[in-house]
Amino acid sequence: MKSDFLFYPLFREEIDRLSRNSGRKEAGYLLRIENRTELSDPILDIILSCQIPEKFYYSARDDLFELGGLGSALNIEAAGEDEILNGFSWLWDADETIPVFGGFSFDEEPSSPEWEPFGRFRFTLPLVEIRRSPEGVRISVNCVNKKEMSRAQVCRELADALQSLDALTRNFPKEFQPAIADRQLIPDKPQWNRMIKKALRTIREGELKKIVLARKKVITHRDLWNPAQIIASLSRIQENSFTFFYQVDDGIAFLGRSPERLFRMQNGQILTEAIAGTRPRGKTPFDDQRLEAELLSSPKELEEHRFVAGFIEAGMNRLCADVRMESREEILKLQNVQHIVTRFSGRAHSSFSPLSVAAAFHPTPAVGGLPQEEIRSCLRRHEPFRRGWYAAPIGWMNRRNAEFAVGIRSALVNGKALHIFAGAGIVSQSNAHAEWSETEKKMDNFAAIMKER
Repeated sequence: MKSDFLFYPLFREEIDRLSRNSGRKEAGYLLRIENRTELSDPILDIILSCQIPEKFYYSARDDLFELGGLGSALNIEAAGEDEILNGFSWLWDADETIPVFGGFSFDEEPSSPEWEPFGRFRFTLPLVEIRRSPEGVRISVNCVNKKEMSRAQVCRELADALQSLDALTRNFPKEFQPAIADRQLIPDKPQWNRMIKKALRTIREGELKKIVLARKKVITHRDLWNPAQIIASLSRIQENSFTFFYQVDDGIAFLGRSPERLFRMQNGQILTEAIAGTRPRGKTPFDDQRLEAELLSSPKELEEHRFVAGFIEAGMNRLCADVRMESREEILKLQNVQHIVTRFSGRAHSSFSPLSVAAAFHPTPAVGGLPQEEIRSCLRRHEPFRRGWYAAPIGWMNRRNAEFAVGIRSALVNGKALHIFAGAGIVSQSNAHAEWSETEKKMDNFAAIMKER
């Protein structure tokens, strides 16, 4: 498959018009042009076909919304949320609806080397932005004047960048056929059993109510992994989930299919949810219904879910007025597993930015544990690796609106190494064997595309 869509012809007339109105030289302003268009190719196909180092893609779970980006007009990497908000404030002073894409790491402590390209916080304003919503498709191009150039020079720089992008060979990733050289489990099963035993002792002693422990498979390719091939294969799985893909350099990407929304903030309303409690899908409709009934009647799974729901509801009451429980303990069915979900909505207090809302919820007990203020240090003691961006917020935001998914059912691609993550919630009634099996099921999407099941 090949995408033949060209960007420069779509914007040439407007770039030429703007270049004739050169204006004074001024650093730090944005040239942004936006056009409605029709697309015959899926947005993800266009993004993946372009052979450039930086690109991203995000699709919502419940509605028709996609956001894709190619190249970078502005990247901001920072140690804290204030630096990110201040870095984009001039942009949003001009147009507060402009979206940027990115996220931040699970923990504020330094990450391990494989996560270094992502940093603590990282957000991108792309050169080319493609957005699909119920109103149609809009393509925008962005160029930030960083060198005190004239308007004509900025237009020339933007035209050159688009023509260079159009000149690249575009081919959709070939069928995924990995050449695997090695597999490593971190932790291995005996170490996992010891981790669960230690966690249960901590819970019995009253230090924690719940802790979510993660494990990963590190699969080494004989050559280099192609992140585009992996997300293309994952995107073909039919399930109700978010798709995210953040490639920050050639061969370095964080990607996944997450079932879990951290929150959506739109026109002053916040929508969020608690997802916790898991069973596999059944092989037959009867078996699937049996497992669903088992999930909804399990004291252990309900305890785990209600810890999360109570935390989310308390957070909504701090952040919002008119908090409502939109649904209670329903079932969310995915390709390989099913979960209990409870949804909340509320009217946001005006003082909260999208990043401050994300920081208030993260980490929820669905990916961290309880109590929240102690869980990061506990995870550093229990887990044998650093999480990086796994299980942390990833998505888009502008000044007042945002949507962040929780970065689970995910993997990090870094050169020859593919790190596949999964976690399990540990409460007083947990056992190591069942939690190991649950994490295996949560990795099944990756196993399927690598023909390992």
